[in-house]
Amino acid sequence: MKKLVLSLFVVMFVFAFTKDTNAKVKLEISGGVYFYSELQPYGNWYKLNGGITVWRPANVRTNWQPYRYGRWFWTDDGWYWNSDEDFGFITYHYGRWYYDDYYGWVWVPGNRWAPAWVDWKYDNDYIGWAPLPPYAEFSINIGIHFSNNFHYGYRYWSFVRYRDFSSPYVYNYFVGPKYKYRIYSSTKYRNNYGYNRGRVINRGVDIKYVRERSGGRVVTRKIERVNSVRDINKRTRNKKYVRSYVYTKPRVNIRTYKKNRTFIERDRTTIRKQYRTRAEINRNERNKVFRNNIPNTNRQRRIEKRTTRRPEIRTRVQRSTRRTIIRRKSPTTNRMRARRRR
Repeated sequence: MKKLVLSLFVVMFVFAFTKDTNAKVKLEISGGVYFYSELQPYGNWYKLNGGITVWRPANVRTNWQPYRYGRWFWTDDGWYWNSDEDFGFITYHYGRWYYDDYYGWVWVPGNRWAPAWVDWKYDNDYIGWAPLPPYAEFSINIGIHFSNNFHYGYRYWSFVRYRDFSSPYVYNYFVGPKYKYRIYSSTKYRNNYGYNRGRVINRGVDIKYVRERSGGRVVTRKIERVNSVRDINKRTRNKKYVRSYVYTKPRVNIRTYKKNRTFIERDRTTIRKQYRTRAEINRNERNKVFRNNIPNTNRQRRIEKRTTRRPEIRTRVQRSTRRTIIRRKSPTTNRMRARRRR
């Protein structure tokens, strides 16, 4: 019995460590630029356990994963991923991609631009890449270092032959799942990230080696940086350039900010007083116009009394006798009747 329990424990222990490396690991991410309004039309925002805000693309294909629909360019900043997807100008150059057991692939926001945030593997025949997980942190002096030695499993990698690496339809040449594990096991990692003049450089697999293995089939471009999202979809006149959105954080002077803050508060009170004065003026004007448009009934009554010749007759009902007594205001009518009788 003890041997059976021991053998079961060994089997479970081996299974836990031979399982795909994409096991559950505690996710801890520092705050970054979210690009909330830019990505809102293309997906939804969620909160994972721990309050981490992530974004998930909508209307994607079955078994979709990042860095599949697009192509590779060699630039002054290294390997650049030019995505065919509408949200790619942000999600493939900022932040990290994380595979959640419930939501699937979600994007974790970041605030540092790079031509591509991917993990590289290669050998003499194949070259592959996968999204860098959130545990892969960038340092200016070190480059990419993993906080817990976490890499995505072979299922989340894309492998192609060197001759198809720069193809605009590279997703048509991915190695099938039948051979992916063998290639994943035989290839070695290559993460060559650098930093130059305030920009992240993704050298990845050496350009000379890729040219040699692909027969010179490498497409080169120059990066044209734009600060507005509207300029992304505009066509570039020169085909040798690829347009990339680079977020620029506005600089704020502390002293100026404090002065402006006080000024803004005073401005608000002044604006409120102005609005209050305008409201009172408008109210008075409305009342004035309203009074002019309404007819004055008292005035009309006074005019009628002056112009009419007919005497006014009032009736009064006595409660005791229940009979009506008629009062005649004008005495001239009685005199005229007395003369007629004579």
